[in-house]
Amino acid sequence: MPGFKALNIESDDESDIEIDDTKELQIEDALKLYQAALKYHAEGPASYELAAEAYQELFQSDIFTYPESQTELRRIELYGPLIETDDLWQDDFSLGVGVPNGGFDAGPSSLPQILHLSHKNYAQFKLEYLTSRLEVLNVTLNQILSDATAALDHFTQALDKDDSDTGLWRQAASVGEVLDSERVARYCLEAVLDGDDDALGSILSLPGLDEGLAGEQLRRVTGQLEDELSILQNTQLRSKRGVISETLKKRLDPYQSVANRKRLLKYHDSPEPLQPSRVTLQKPSTWAEVGEILLRQLMAERHGTSTASPAVAISFDQNKSLSILPPREESPLQVMFEGQRGSPAGSPLRSTINEQFPGLDSGQPTAQPQIASANATEDANDAQATATDVTMVDGPSVSLPTRKRSGDAAGLTDGADEGRTKSKRTRLRESTAVDDSRQTMVDANTLWEYEQQINEIQAADDWMFETVGNLFERIGVVGLEAGRQVRQELQSLDEGDAPTTNGSVAQVEGLELAKSDLHAFLKEYSDNLANNFLISDNDLDIGQGASTSGIGGPMSNTAASRQGIEKPTLSNTGLASFLEEVDYGWFLTQEVAWKWMCLLLRPDSSGRASTYCGASWPEDLKTMVVRTLVNFDESFWGEAKAELNAAQHSNVASKDGAFPEMVQATFELHLDIYCLIKEPNSGVDAETIDAQRDRLQRWSELMREAMHFGSLFGHIESRLDDTLNIRFLWATTFCLAASSDASQDHVIECMNDLRATLAELDECSIHLQNNAVMPEISVSALDREISRLTTKDFFLRVTTQDRRDPAAIINDLEPLLVALDRASNTPRGASDTNDEQTPDLTVSPDLVRFLQSSDISVQMLLWHRLRDAYIDYPSSGMVVRCHFDMIRLLLTELKSKVTASTAQRDRQLQTLKTLRLVQDLISRTWDIVRKDDSPLFFIDEFALPKAVSTLGEVLQLLQVFIVASDSIRIGQSQPPVLANGSETATFAKMNAKVQEMQVQIWLILYSLLQEAIDQNADLFKRLDDKFDFLRTVHRNLGLRGTCGIMNKLFVRTLKDEFVHMTSIEGYDSEQAQVLYDLYGLNCFLNPSYELIEHHCQHDAFIDRGIAVQAVDLLIQQASKLPTKELIKHPIKDTIEKVHAVAPRKKPSDAIQRNREVYRRFLRSPIHPLDLFNCLKGEGNYLTVNYVPREDAVLAAKGWYFLMGHLALAKFRAPKRNGPTPTEDVDIAIAFFLQDLEYSMDNWETWFRLAQAYDTKVEESVWTADKSNNHMPEIVQLQRATIHCFTMATALAYRSANLEDETIAEKIVEMFTEFATRLYASSREPFSMQAFALEGEEKFFSLLNDSGVSKGKPFQPLRVYTAWKLAKVLYQRALTGKPQSWTLHFMLGKCLWKMHAASDYVRSPKDVPPTAPQVLSSFIRAIELVPNEKKKDSREKREPVLEPHYKLVSIVHKLVSRGELSLEEAKEALSNTPYARGADFPATMEDWVPYVLSVLQTLRTADKANWQHRMIARAAQIIYESDPRADSQSMVAMGAKHELTKQMFTKTMVLQVWRPDFERAGRHFVYTARYTRLFVRILEQLKDRSNLEMLARRVRRRPNEIFEHSLVWQEICFAYLRLLRGHSGVQEGLETSTFSNIAYEDFLARKDLLEKWMSSPPPSGTSPALDALREVQELKKINQGLIKPGPFDDLIGDSYAYLFNTVGRQLLDEEQRVKREREASRPPPPAASPPRHPAMGLNYLMNGDGAADTPAMPKVTQSTLTAPPQTEQAPVRRKTGVGRREIRMCAEAAMQKPTAASSAASSSTSKLPATYPRVQVVIDSSAAHTGDASAETSAPGSIHDSADDESELSELEEEGEDDDEAGGAPVKDEAKPRMMFPGLASNLASREGSEGFESAEGESVEKETNGDEDSAATGVQQEDTMED
Repeated sequence: MPGFKALNIESDDESDIEIDDTKELQIEDALKLYQAALKYHAEGPASYELAAEAYQELFQSDIFTYPESQTELRRIELYGPLIETDDLWQDDFSLGVGVPNGGFDAGPSSLPQILHLSHKNYAQFKLEYLTSRLEVLNVTLNQILSDATAALDHFTQALDKDDSDTGLWRQAASVGEVLDSERVARYCLEAVLDGDDDALGSILSLPGLDEGLAGEQLRRVTGQLEDELSILQNTQLRSKRGVISETLKKRLDPYQSVANRKRLLKYHDSPEPLQPSRVTLQKPSTWAEVGEILLRQLMAERHGTSTASPAVAISFDQNKSLSILPPREESPLQVMFEGQRGSPAGSPLRSTINEQFPGLDSGQPTAQPQIASANATEDANDAQATATDVTMVDGPSVSLPTRKRSGDAAGLTDGADEGRTKSKRTRLRESTAVDDSRQTMVDANTLWEYEQQINEIQAADDWMFETVGNLFERIGVVGLEAGRQVRQELQSLDEGDAPTTNGSVAQVEGLELAKSDLHAFLKEYSDNLANNFLISDNDLDIGQGASTSGIGGPMSNTAASRQGIEKPTLSNTGLASFLEEVDYGWFLTQEVAWKWMCLLLRPDSSGRASTYCGASWPEDLKTMVVRTLVNFDESFWGEAKAELNAAQHSNVASKDGAFPEMVQATFELHLDIYCLIKEPNSGVDAETIDAQRDRLQRWSELMREAMHFGSLFGHIESRLDDTLNIRFLWATTFCLAASSDASQDHVIECMNDLRATLAELDECSIHLQNNAVMPEISVSALDREISRLTTKDFFLRVTTQDRRDPAAIINDLEPLLVALDRASNTPRGASDTNDEQTPDLTVSPDLVRFLQSSDISVQMLLWHRLRDAYIDYPSSGMVVRCHFDMIRLLLTELKSKVTASTAQRDRQLQTLKTLRLVQDLISRTWDIVRKDDSPLFFIDEFALPKAVSTLGEVLQLLQVFIVASDSIRIGQSQPPVLANGSETATFAKMNAKVQEMQVQIWLILYSLLQEAIDQNADLFKRLDDKFDFLRTVHRNLGLRGTCGIMNKLFVRTLKDEFVHMTSIEGYDSEQAQVLYDLYGLNCFLNPSYELIEHHCQHDAFIDRGIAVQAVDLLIQQASKLPTKELIKHPIKDTIEKVHAVAPRKKPSDAIQRNREVYRRFLRSPIHPLDLFNCLKGEGNYLTVNYVPREDAVLAAKGWYFLMGHLALAKFRAPKRNGPTPTEDVDIAIAFFLQDLEYSMDNWETWFRLAQAYDTKVEESVWTADKSNNHMPEIVQLQRATIHCFTMATALAYRSANLEDETIAEKIVEMFTEFATRLYASSREPFSMQAFALEGEEKFFSLLNDSGVSKGKPFQPLRVYTAWKLAKVLYQRALTGKPQSWTLHFMLGKCLWKMHAASDYVRSPKDVPPTAPQVLSSFIRAIELVPNEKKKDSREKREPVLEPHYKLVSIVHKLVSRGELSLEEAKEALSNTPYARGADFPATMEDWVPYVLSVLQTLRTADKANWQHRMIARAAQIIYESDPRADSQSMVAMGAKHELTKQMFTKTMVLQVWRPDFERAGRHFVYTARYTRLFVRILEQLKDRSNLEMLARRVRRRPNEIFEHSLVWQEICFAYLRLLRGHSGVQEGLETSTFSNIAYEDFLARKDLLEKWMSSPPPSGTSPALDALREVQELKKINQGLIKPGPFDDLIGDSYAYLFNTVGRQLLDEEQRVKREREASRPPPPAASPPRHPAMGLNYLMNGDGAADTPAMPKVTQSTLTAPPQTEQAPVRRKTGVGRREIRMCAEAAMQKPTAASSAASSSTSKLPATYPRVQVVIDSSAAHTGDASAETSAPGSIHDSADDESELSELEEEGEDDDEAGGAPVKDEAKPRMMFPGLASNLASREGSEGFESAEGESVEKETNGDEDSAATGVQQEDTMED
C-alpha cells in the first residue's frame, strides 16, 4: 500500500533540491569513450587510426563544453574573473597514470580527472603517432610543428587541471625544445623544481627521479641559453657534477627522434646564413613619421622582436613612401611562439601628446605618461611596435587573448589610425566598390522616404525653435531659434571642405567651430574621445580636486601665452636629403635618431634659427620629439656629453653656437615634460616623476657647462640681449620654480631679478610655440607669473577655508567674481545677496587681471567654491545662478579664439569635456529646480536673458548629436561599429546622456519661462504661451522617442501642467498624447493621424488621480462624437479601462435616501396630470437630498451618464433578430441611476434611462411567453419608462437650450420615443395596463366628517387621452424633424384611432379628427418615403410599403363605413403608385375587387414576403364581402384560399415574419388574430382534418401566439362543435342514458361494448366512435391547459350514444344466440323435482330475496352457468352509473385495442379477409365470471345516486377493468383509417402521446406510461369538483 505524506509537514531529512543527474550521465558516457580510446592507444601503432577516431569522438562529448572544462584564461575571457576557491575540484580528487591500475574496466570517476587524463594521454598519443610515422611516411617540417603544437596545447590543458604532475611538466618541456622554445622548456622545468629556494644548487640532492632528470635537463637548457649567471649562482654546481647513465639520458628527452627529424628537415630547408646588413625601413613622408619609425626600430631591438642581427645599420626604402606601415607577414609557427614570448601587438605608435601621455587634459596631466622605465619587462609590455626582418613588413603578432594589446582595447588609437592595415590604393578601390554597390541597392524611393522623414523632423525642429524663440524674444533673448539651422549648417559642411584634422580654421569660430568639430567627431567616431564625455573623472567637478598646488605650478597659466605670434608650420623640406644621407652612410638607430633630433633642434650652418624656435611643429611631431627624447635619452645625453668633452679637450667650440642651442632646446623640452607630469591630478607615479626630474637636472647641468664653456672661449656672448642667455635664465628660473625644494619667496625673488634683467631690454619678447611651459618670454608673461604666485595666498585661503563658514567664503568670492564678470564685458548686475552678506570690499585690479588671463580651471575652481558655499548657506536660488554662470563661462572658453587656434582633435577633446562639465551642471540644476519651491528666486531681469541664451547655445551643440541620431534612427546611416561588426557601446551611452541632457534643459527653460511670465505678466498670455512651449517641445521630443527617457520625466511634467490648461484650444489632443505616452490610453478622436507613437514604455498601472484626470478628457472627447460612432471608436475601450480604476466613494446617507426616492417614484402609478404638466415644463418635482460634489465626483463630472449611454448604445446599435441578453441594458440603468443620485436635474439622463427601460420592454416581448405569463413585470417596466419620459420632458422644457441643434435633435428623438411608448402601451398586447390602478387605493374623508371611505386615488388615463398625448408629441417632434415619414405615419395611426373610436371611448368633449386629416398624414408619409429606385437612396434593398398599405386599408374602411365617397377615395388613393395600375370602380359593387387588386399589387412589390398585413387584410375583406347566409361558404372558401397561399401551409404552419417597422410585441397579436380568423373559417367549412393539424400546431407553440390559452380554448370549442355535428351526438345524452339505468344492465352492455370497441371497425362506420376517439386524443393534447369539462361531456355523450345503439344491439344479439344454442341442445336426463327455493341454502342466507326468485322448470348445466337474473329485490337494485365510471369505461375501451392489436400482429396473420360491421363474440367463461361477480356483489342502496358511489364500488370497477384488460384479443382484418392519424400506434405502444408526427417530419412529443395514472387521478379530482 503506497504511503501518503501530509503536505503541511516538512521533514528535516528531506532536501528541497531536485537532483539533476544529467551531468553524471554525461561523465559516464565520456568515461566509456575514454576507455575505448585508451584501449586502442595501448594496442600500439596498428590501432592508432582507431585510437585517433576514438579520441576525436571523446573530445566531442558534452563534458568538454562545461565552463569548468575550460582553461583558466578561457574562463576569464568567457565569463569574467571568478573568485578563486579551494573547493573547485572535489576533495577526494586523485590523479593516476595514463592507464589506471584496475585496467581498462576501471577508470577515473570525476570530471577533472577525466579531463586531465584525456588531454594528457591524447598529447602523448599525438607524439607517439608522429614518432611511428617518421620512418614510414615522408613527414614534413610543418607536420612536425603542427603535431607538436597540438600536443603542447593538450599538455597545457592537462596541467591546467592538475599542475602537480612533474612528469607531465617534463614532457611539456621536451615538446618546447622540439618547437625551439627555450622559454617554454625552461618554464616547465623550473615548474618541476618549484619551491626550491636554492634552485640549481640542490639539484643533485633531490630524492625524486623526475626532479633529478628535470634538473639535468634544466642544466642543459641553461647552458644552451648561455645563462652563466644562473650557473654561477651555486659554487657546488660548478665544482662537482654527477654523471648520468645512458639509460637515464634516454629518459631526459623522450621525443628525441622527433627533435632530430625536425632539425634535419630544418637544416635542409634553411637558407644561407645571414650576413650583417642593413635593416631597410619604410620611407617616411613626414618628420613625425621618422621619429615613429625610429621608435619602432628601437623597441624591436630592445625587446628582441627583430629577426635581424643586432647592431646593424638602418636604411630607408626609397621605392616606397607609405605613411601607414603595413602588417608584418610571418609564418604561423613564428607568430605562435612570438605570442608565447609575450611580444606586443603591432599597433601604431601614439601620434599625439594625449596618447603619449594618456592623463593629459589640455596641459593638465592626469595619468602616468609612458616614458622611460627602469623595468625592461614593463617596457616590453608597453611597446607599440616591433621590428621585423630586413624587409620591415609590419604585421600583428598573435598572443593569448588576455594578453592582447590592440589599440582599441587600450583606447589609444583614433579614427585616423584605423586604416593602417591596408594600402591607400586598396582602400580607395574598396571604398569605390562599396559606394557603387550601395548606390545600386538604394533606389530613388528609399531616398525619397528618407528625405520625407528628415523633412518631418526638421519641420518639428523649426516649429519648436521658432515658437520658443518668439516667446523669449519678448524679454530680449535673441538667437534662441538658431538651433533650427544646425542641420543645414552640417549639410553645408558635408558638401564643402570640412576642417582638416590638424591645423586651425580661421574663418570658422565660436559655436560654429564647436559644432563642426562635433560633427567631424561623429563622422569619424572614436571611443577614446567619447570616453571623455562619458567618464566622470576627478575633473568633472574641479572644486573637488583642485588645490593651491595647481595654482602654484608653472603650467597653471598658459591661456594668455597662447595668443602669441603665429609662426609658420614646419614643412617636410630637407627630409629627402636626410634620408639619402642615412642610406649613404652606415648608422645605427641611435645615431639616426641623434641626427634627426639635431636637424630639429640645432640652427643650420647659415645661422637660421632651428625649427624649434622658428616654426610651429605639428602635434604629432611634438609627440614624437617628446617620446624620442625620453626613450633615446641615454644615447642623446651620451652624444651631447661626448661632443662637449671633445670640444673641451680640443678647446674649440662651435662658432655658430649650434651645440648650446640644441642643448638649451633639449633642456626646455625636458622642463616642459616635467612640469606637465608634476601637475596635480596627472596620475603619474612618483618614480616616473623622479626619473624625469633626474633627466631635467642632468640636461640643466649639461647646459650650464656648455654655457660656461662657450663664455670662456667667447663664442657665446654674455650680453643680456643675447637670446640664448635669456632663454637659459628663464628656463633656470622656472626649473627652480618647478622644484619642490625651493621656497615661494626665493622663487619670487628670482623672478623679480629676471624681470629686472628683462626690463633693461627694450620690449624683449621671445616666442617658443613648441613649448607649453614657456611659450612666451617677456616682461608681461613674467608679470603674470609673479602675480599668480603673489595671489597664491588668496587662493590658498579660498580653497582651504573651512566650509563651516560659508558666509566668509561668499564675502571673499562674490565681489571678486562680480568684478571679473564686469571686466569681461558681461555685466552681472547687482549682487543678489543681502547687504549684510555683501560688505563693501575693494577687489584688487591685479587679481582681476590675473583671473582674466588665467586658465579656465582656476575660474571654475572659484565658481565651485562659491557654489559650495551657497549650498552650505543654504541658498538654492544662488546655487542655480552659479550654475548658469559656470555654464556660460565654459561656453565662452569654448568659443574663444584660443580654442580656434588649436588642432581639431584637441578641439574635439575640449568640446566633449566641456559638454561633460555642462551636463553635470545641468543635472545638478534640474535637481534643484525639481525639488525646490523657489529655485529661480535670484534669477532677476538681468540674469534671466543670460541664462536662457546660455541654455540655447548648449542646445545648439546638442542638436549636432540629435541630427546624427536622426539619420541613424531612420536608417539613412549606420551607427559606429567595432571590428567584429557589433555596435559600440559608448555611442549608445553617449546618445542616452545627450538625450537626458536635452530633456533637462527644456524643463529648465520651461521653469525660466514661468519666471519670465511672472516678472513680465504684461508681455505674456500665461496659459497659452506655456501650452505652446510644452506642446512644441513634446512633439519634437516625441518624434525622436526622447520624451520617454528618465522615467518619462518630461511627459509627467506635461501631465501635471495640463491640468490647469483645459480651456486652451488643442488641449484635448495634447493631453491625449500625454496619457498615451504614460499609460497607453488612446483618447484621440482620430487616432489614425493624431496619435504619434513616441515609443514610451507605458506604465503597467493607472493610479486613481490619473484616472480622474483622464475622465475629464474622455468626457470632453466623447461629447464630440455621435453615439453610433462612439461605441465603435477605440476611445470606448479606453473609457472602460479608465472606469476600472476610477475612484469610487462609499454612498453617503443623502445618496441612499435619493435611491429610495427614485425607487418609489419609478414604481408609482402614472398620474394623468403629470403627463399633461410635462408638456408645459411644469410639475414633476422629486424631494431628493442635496449631495455635495466631493461625495460623487464621477457623477458630478457626468461620467456615470457617459458609461450608461455607452452601454445602452452598445446594446441598441446592432439590429436584433431575436431575444438578446440584457446585461448591457441593466448596466446602463445602474449607471443612469447613479448619475441621478447626485442630481435629478439632467433631463438627458432621464431620457436615456427611459430608453433603457423601453429597451427592456421591447426585449421582453420578443416571444409571447412574457406577454402571456409575466405581464406584471412588463407593466412595471412600462411605468418606469413613462415616468422617465415625463421627467425628461418636463426638465427639458425648463433647462435645455432648445436653440442648440444637437439638443434639439435629442429632444425630437425623446418626443418620438415618448409618443411611441404611449401609443404602444394603449394597444395590444399591453392594452393600457400600465395606466391601470389595480391595487392602488387610498382612504378618503367623507363630507361632514362622517367617516372615511376607500377608493382609487385618481382616475386612470383613458385610451383616447393616451392617443391625444401621443398625437401632441408626434406633432412637436415634427416641428424639429418635418421630413421624417415615420413621424407622419405614426401620427396618422393616432389620428385614425381617435377617428375610429366609439362614443364609449371618447368623451363628449372630445372632437375626433376628420377623415381628410387622417388621410393627409399617410399621404405626407408616402411623399417622404425614400424611393428605392433612386441611386442616392440609402434603402435600396426593399421598398417601404407600410404607408401605402395603411392608406389603402383606411380608405377601404372609410368607404365601407360610408364616410368617404368613391371620388374622395380615388383622390386619396391616387397618392400611392400601387393603386394607379388598376381601373378605379365606378360603383360600390366593384369596390372590393379593386381594393383586392391594389392589395395584390402591394403584395407583388413585397418580394421578400415580409408584409403579412396585406394578406390578412385581403382575406378579411373577402370574408366580410358578402354577409348573406347562402354565400357564407363561398366567402369562407375564398378567405381560406387567400390565407393558404402564403400564410398557412398545407400542414397548417403559420408563416408570418416580423417586418422592420413593426412595433415590439405586435407580431404575436397578429398571429393570434390570424389564427382566430382561420379557426372560424375552418369551422364554417367543417374542415375537421385541417383544424386538427392547426390545433396540434397551436398547442405545441405557446410562445408564438398572444393569449395562447384563449386561442387554444377557441380552437378546442370549435373542434368539439365539429365533432358533435359530425357524430350527431346531442348534449346531455350521458345524463339521460345513465342516470336511471340498472347497474346490472350497464354491466351487461359494458362488457360487450368494450369488446366491440377493442376490435374497432373501419373509420367512418361509426361517427360516434370516431368522435369518442378524437375527443380523447384532443384531451391528451390539451394536457390541462383548459378545464377538461367540455372534453368529458363529449366523451360521456359519445359513449352513451354507443351504449344505446351498439350496446343494445350487441346485447340482443347475444341473447338471441343463447336462445338458439339452448334450443338446439338435446333435452337433459330426468332429474328429481326441484326443491322449493325456500328450502335452499341461498334462501336461508339471503333471507329477503330468495322468495322472489322465479321457479325454474328444470335445472340444466346452462342454468348453472347462466348469468344471474336481473330481477332482484327492489331494495337491492342499483340504478344509475357515475360519470367517472363512464369516463373510465370509455377510456379503457379505447385503450384495450392495444393488447389485442399487438397480440394479433405477433401470433398469426391468418385473419379473415372481411370485417363485419357488427361482430359480437360471447365468451361463456367471461359471462360466468360476470355472473359470479354479480351474485357476490353487495346490493346497491336505494339512496345511491348515479354520481355518488362508494369506494368499494370504485375498487370493484377498477378490478373489472383490470380483468377486462387481460382478455383475449379480437381478430381484425384491416386497420381502419381513423380521424386522428397515429391513434392505433399510440394505443399499441400503451403510451399516451401528447404530441404527434407532422407531415413536415417534426418530432412528436410522447407521453410516458405514468401519464395514464396521472390522467386517471386528474379525472378523479375533476369528478370530485363536479360533485
